[in-house]
Amino acid sequence: MNKALLILACTLAAPAVQAESIGFKGVALGSPLARVASDPRYACNAVNTPQGDTLCSLRPNEVETIAGAPITTLFYFYDLGSLTGIQISIAEKNYQRVVEALAAKYGAGKVSVAKVKNLNGKEFEDRGYRWQRGDDSIQAQRYAGRLDLSLIRFGDDQAPRRIQQRRAAARDPKQDL
Repeated sequence: MNKALLILACTLAAPAVQAESIGFKGVALGSPLARVASDPRYACNAVNTPQGDTLCSLRPNEVETIAGAPITTLFYFYDLGSLTGIQISIAEKNYQRVVEALAAKYGAGKVSVAKVKNLNGKEFEDRGYRWQRGDDSIQAQRYAGRLDLSLIRFGDDQAPRRIQQRRAAARDPKQDL
């Protein structure tokens, strides 16, 4: 009988592990703006981006890490008070450490490989990773516009479409003259 209870408990616990929400340091996608806005380490401002209407960023001189690596920039994107995305940039030299930590937490990511060139024409392999959980994903990009900068994005993949549709519906055609 105890063996049957153990099997049942393991079976019920397995979906909970798979259903773990995507986020960064306890701030999950879909969480309310107040979660970050109430933290004095962040400044929040109204914006008009495809990811939302409010952007919160780490204030100057504030320090944050991911997998022990110092973060260069950290942005939280909100739309209508709900978190739609997180964007983190780190030094490229820390990229592999962060990817390994993400893989330990979320499992093996889907790998993509592309070639990038510097201004001298030297070619580099840009190995990226993607983890998908329903409509949410994490993307890790080794080279983010520069060879010394990497980017990690946590995002609600459907948010840009929803935001665009809502904004289009809100436009007054009489004002578009």
